[in-house]
Amino acid sequence: MHRVLLVPGLHNSGPEHWQSQWHQRFPTWQRLDGLPWDQPNLTIWSERLADVLAQSPEPVHLVAHSFGTLTAVAASRLQPDKVASLFLAAPADPERFGIVERRLSGSLPAPALLVASRSDPWMSFERASRWSRLWQTPLFDAGAVGHINVESGHGEWGDGLALLADLHGRQQRYRYFSHHRQQRSWRASLTG
Repeated sequence: MHRVLLVPGLHNSGPEHWQSQWHQRFPTWQRLDGLPWDQPNLTIWSERLADVLAQSPEPVHLVAHSFGTLTAVAASRLQPDKVASLFLAAPADPERFGIVERRLSGSLPAPALLVASRSDPWMSFERASRWSRLWQTPLFDAGAVGHINVESGHGEWGDGLALLADLHGRQQRYRYFSHHRQQRSWRASLTG
């Protein structure tokens, strides 16, 4: 399996946050670091993530939360060949940070899943649905579960791990069929 990189949001997801819990549970997973965690600046954050992606010898699964989802989307456009998948949990609304829509809109370069709550104070479900359409990615309705963080009762977040496993399975099937489609195309060109 490809490398997994956790992309926290504001304040770097404390020790009880599901991202921190997953990092402890899966020690080979890595976590984005070296950011001013209290200063949400999409340019600085996405360039840092793009630098980390550029150094990876293989595509990376990005597991992002809140402002980290915006960071992951922006960085995936800077390093599209280095992204295996994007797991986007409880995204923050770009409007809250003065980020222009065109900077983030358009299809994503890899299989993705957007997990949204119907009671998230950082992005309404309607806005999350709209971003799901703009990114051309499936939307999982998590129900009225807040911001999917410690404050809303999500520590380990087992349901999130199940969703991530499903996304990784979809990504593997996508790679398999893309590879075989390319082989069929190559063989067809030989007989044509």
